Amino acid sequence: MIKLIGILIIIVGFVLKLDTLAVVLIAGIVTGLVAGVPFHKIVEILGKAFVDNRYMSIFIISLPVIGILERYGLRERAAYVIGKIKAATVGKVTSLYLALRTLAAMFGLRLGGHVQFIRPLILPMAEGAAMNRYGEIKSEDHE
Repeated sequence: MIKLIGILIIIVGFVLKLDTLAVVLIAGIVTGLVAGVPFHKIVEILGKAFVDNRYMSIFIISLPVIGILERYGLRERAAYVIGKIKAATVGKVTSLYLALRTLAAMFGLRLGGHVQFIRPLILPMAEGAAMNRYGEIKSEDHE
């Protein structure tokens, strides 16, 4: 029964509105110590869990960064730059993106998915190329 002390620590920490990460970390350490797990083993388990899930942390951090970049005009600037290139077409922009993504994957790098890379950067570039070639784009063509 005492091994469930971690749940009580989490509940009390959330009720007192303490730092979530610190509360969960302390609850995990206390639960491990009460269960008889040596401290160095607890730290090893926490370190392994962090390393195994570090990509999720990077994904979560990238969302506010993309929001800030969009707020300060990343979409408009990308569309403007591509619009200035006369030879740019929607097909060429997306083909270049696919080639770049394939090359990055070959080296084990991830460029991000729809939320991190396509929507804030590739879509405005493709729209800029389409506007450069065809003029104003109708709203139904955006979809």
